[in-house]
Amino acid sequence: MSPRLALLACLFASGVGCQRTSPEEAAPPLPRVRVVPVAPGQAVRGLRVAGLLAAPPGREVRLSPRVPGRLSLLRVAEGDRVRAGEVLAQVDPLDATAELQQAEAALREASSALDAAKEKRARTDVLAEHGVAARQDAEQDRSAEAAARATEARARSALELARRGVGRTSLQAPFDGVVTAIGVRQGEMVEGANPPVLQVSATDPLELRAYVTQQEAAAVQPGQRATLTVDGLDGAREGEVAAVSPAVDPQSGNVLIRLRFANPRGELRLGATAKAHVVLASLGSALAVPSSALLPREDGGLAVARLVDGRVHRLPVRVVSEDEGAAVIQGPLSVGDSVVVEGGYSLPDDAGVEVLR
Repeated sequence: MSPRLALLACLFASGVGCQRTSPEEAAPPLPRVRVVPVAPGQAVRGLRVAGLLAAPPGREVRLSPRVPGRLSLLRVAEGDRVRAGEVLAQVDPLDATAELQQAEAALREASSALDAAKEKRARTDVLAEHGVAARQDAEQDRSAEAAARATEARARSALELARRGVGRTSLQAPFDGVVTAIGVRQGEMVEGANPPVLQVSATDPLELRAYVTQQEAAAVQPGQRATLTVDGLDGAREGEVAAVSPAVDPQSGNVLIRLRFANPRGELRLGATAKAHVVLASLGSALAVPSSALLPREDGGLAVARLVDGRVHRLPVRVVSEDEGAAVIQGPLSVGDSVVVEGGYSLPDDAGVEVLR
């Protein structure tokens, strides 16, 4: 072979060698997925409701003094927390104090008159026994003593009323709570209960007031467990059904139910909208997975992708309940099985994957 042909053959062999690739370089990368283990869950039949948070019945009161006058003291503002027995406001007590002083003076006069009548009657009795005074005089003194005693009793009752009148000039918190409204400003006149000076509402516990259909209300009973969620607050609050109204609302045709939740730290706010899930009945054990693990099926049902030996297999499941990004399901799974929660939406059955840690 000539040197020229040998060179051409070498160059051709080199080009063919450059086009060859290893099988590893030719294979496409595996889809990457994230998985979580299946957790134990509880299948329940529940009812979802929405409503407003409010104080329990009798735990929201409007306060007004029982005597008219000028509001001389207002110690709180809307949103202030108060303690039971704390003085919140007061009407000018000058008139009530003057009436108290007059009542005290009247009682002193009546007591002195009673003492004098007693002494006079006692002297007359002694004189009558010795024949010095007539029995008619003794009877008159006894009558005068009885009248003085009645006058003293009326004066004592008037003094008690005057003391109560002084107490009625101040408004005290009936329970621990928060001031939710102010109706009269300091310096303004107060006459009667309209408008009330202020409103105090208890904040622990709070109730969710929600309306449900008559059919739904038939399954709701006091004491059933309930879970509360509020926008802007993390986590859920556990509570229970407090009451189901025995009457139907005439306007909507629905029934009011009240769900009660503890609120020791005051995180739940009066008047806020909230949602709740009432557990009506337990349906036995089930499995819990994140909602992101649920995949649609061609027949309209749902499935999950279980990971076994690096490959995913779609399994049909039935969703019992779903709430706050978590689903309770039933199907051919076991606690601890790994299911795909990210990256498995379009994977075919038996596809190989790479698990992200």
